[in-house]
Amino acid sequence: MATASNAPRPYCGRFAPSPSGPLHLGSLATALGSYFDAKTHAGLWLLRIEDIDPPREQVGASELILTALAAHGLISSEPTVWQHQHTEHYQSICNSFLALKLAFYCECSRQQQDHRGRCVNDCQSRALSPNGHNLRVQLPTTDLDFTDRIHGPITAPIESFDNAIIWRKNGLPSYLLAVVADDIAAGITHVVRGEDLLHDTHRQIALYRLLNAAPPRYAHLPLVTHADGHKLSKQTGAAPIDPTCASMNIRQALSWLRPDWDLPEPDASLDELLAFGLEHWSLPE
Repeated sequence: MATASNAPRPYCGRFAPSPSGPLHLGSLATALGSYFDAKTHAGLWLLRIEDIDPPREQVGASELILTALAAHGLISSEPTVWQHQHTEHYQSICNSFLALKLAFYCECSRQQQDHRGRCVNDCQSRALSPNGHNLRVQLPTTDLDFTDRIHGPITAPIESFDNAIIWRKNGLPSYLLAVVADDIAAGITHVVRGEDLLHDTHRQIALYRLLNAAPPRYAHLPLVTHADGHKLSKQTGAAPIDPTCASMNIRQALSWLRPDWDLPEPDASLDELLAFGLEHWSLPE
């Protein structure tokens, strides 16, 4: 497991899309915000394809995402990381938790969990087998508050996140386990992502504590929405962006990220728009 350190670490950010469909305007805006923040700190900006849920993945989506990002000038500082290559690392963490009696198998269905996705039926006392059961980890319940760079102090709910699934009964790692393990392994110091994940952060911080690793600084960006106010996403039918219209797409993403900006002229090139964003980008530290 990782060892926490108080020493300052060089800035390292990332964009980590799942290949459940092509890039859309909402995901482009998130990528752009994380890219600007990394570059204005003279830091690294990494790409990670979170391909650990094959039933939800769309064939060819990973390549479409990478092609679209490159067409918009968003190039990773290092080779792209593929999450499916880290299965052994995730399993090793699970085995460590089991050996330390910090993890247990749970037979609760989704309907039997509480509204926070916790086991509330004392499965940890039943010595269940791995077959057909989810693996849960017992999480710390204190020191989970954090200060978001956009939203300010965020207090953990009174109800604790005292257990969470880290390995699913279908043989796949959970998002919680994979994202925290990979961010630790990559040395991620700053996470800039959509505000729909704001309240997932408490549980992720709890897993960082359990792994004795320092969590990153978080900034949760405003979401791109449909006209009805619902989040623009693959699940709500968001249209893929056209990589041949990169300048127009970047202009739209900038207007969502910072509606107060007086953007360059409509005929500004992609390079000019990116340079403008880099010059004007600023988030509280």
